[in-house]
Order: sequence, then structure tokens, then C-alpha cells
Amino acid sequence: MTTVKFASYTALFGLCQLIVIACGGNGIDLSVGYIATLSGIFGVAVMKGENKGLPLAILIAVLVGLLFGVINGILVSYFRLSALVVTMAMSSVIQGIVNAYAAGMSISGNPSPVLRTIATKSTFGIPNIVFLLVLIILLVFFVLKKTKIGAILFGVGENETTAFLSGVNVRLVRCMAFAVSGVVGGLIGLLLVGNMGMAYKDMASSYLLPSYAAVVVGGISLSGGEGHYLRVALGAVFLQVLTNLFIQFGGGDAVRWTGYGVVLYVLLLFYANDRRKR
Repeated sequence: MTTVKFASYTALFGLCQLIVIACGGNGIDLSVGYIATLSGIFGVAVMKGENKGLPLAILIAVLVGLLFGVINGILVSYFRLSALVVTMAMSSVIQGIVNAYAAGMSISGNPSPVLRTIATKSTFGIPNIVFLLVLIILLVFFVLKKTKIGAILFGVGENETTAFLSGVNVRLVRCMAFAVSGVVGGLIGLLLVGNMGMAYKDMASSYLLPSYAAVVVGGISLSGGEGHYLRVALGAVFLQVLTNLFIQFGGGDAVRWTGYGVVLYVLLLFYANDRRKR
């Protein structure tokens, strides 16, 4: 996978993290990687390399993401459980489902030609996935900055008490945030299948840490109340440039993941210091 594509997919997964972080409550979604994997496995099985199977694959991806996203949201919002623990446990549950499926039957199937065109081809020398990412950035900007959806989401994240007194159903908003994160993750799973030409276990797990790091690098407040998706996308680009530097100086995967961890530690320390000053 090219560096541009890796940064693009990191930014797409970063959208999932941004949505749950923006509404506050110490939100984080560690399950989105395996939601994408499961959706991709089911999706490629029904596509069978034909465009006529793509609508059903999209429907399956949406339903899979919605199911696990809503469960996450209910446990976090209504049962007041930690988002970190809930989504970590959900990730293990989905991983078990993936392993059981793979043990019972081979993971087979091919993505549709349309999906492969979107995920792998280029236009004017620019990967089509980049054009898709730009469209998503514009759409997210409009929804979050120009509609009541963004105002409600950020209002809950900024001050849930004020939002509640204003008539906002805080628990429902946070539940829906996890649901949307799950749906987005499911659709990203199809794009990954289109890019790789196949589905396999753990195919999306490598994006989890970089996507969260992209949010932190983008300067998004982890306490919620704000959200600038362009900054998340730029954070993903920065991380990819950093990765390229590691590779250029002879570093492998070990150096890359260590670098991600160090960057996160440093930025989180700055974030914690800034909160103490406030």
C-alpha cells in the first residue's frame, strides 16, 4: 500500500475517533478496526467480484457497524461503563467472531470492479481514495459546522450539564456517536477490501493506533467539545511523513510503532499540562 493511501485510510479511521471524542465522556473506539475487518469479510463474500453484489455488501457493512456501534453506545452511555473497556472488550468479541468464521470456512471472494476502481485506481495521477477523502472532509465540515448536528454534538462534549438543561438527550447523542463510528468503520472495511483485493483477519488492526494518534497530532481536545476533521487528516499525513523518515533512516516496523508511541506520549503530556493550566 502506498504511503498516500495509508495516510488516507488512517484519516478515515480518524473520523471514527473524532466522532466519539467530540461528544465528550472520554470517548474512544477501540473496536472500529475489527468492525471494519468483519464487514470486509462478509462484504467480499457477497460481492463475488461483481458490481451487482456491491449494494448488498454496503448494506451488510452498515448493519454490522450499526449493530456493534449501538451496543457500544448503550453500554457506554446508558450503563455508564468506560468507553476504553467497552470497546476493548467488543474488539475481542468481534475478533472471536472473525476467528470462528475463518475456522469454519475459508475467507474467499473478490471485491467488485467499482470498489476496486475507487480504492486502487488513480485519476490525473492522484489516487481516487484521496478524492473520496476530500469529499468526506468537506461533508464532515458542513455537517459539524453548519448544521444542528454539529452544535448538539459539540455542546454535549463541551458541557453535558448545560446541554441536558437545554433539552438535549445526552445519553442518546453519545450512543448515536458510537453508532455512527461503527457504520463508518464498516464502510471503511469495504474500501480496504477493494484496495487489497481480498479480506483477511486483522486487516484493519494496524490503523487503530495511527488513527488515534492522528486525532492527537491534529490538536483535537480529548475532553470533547470540538472537532476539526481537516486537522485529523493533516495529522495522518504528518504521521505518514514521520514513518517515511523512519524507513529512510533504516527503521522497520519496530521503530515505526515505537515512534507512534513516543509521539502520543509527548503530545498527551502537553495536553495534560495544558489542562492543568486551565
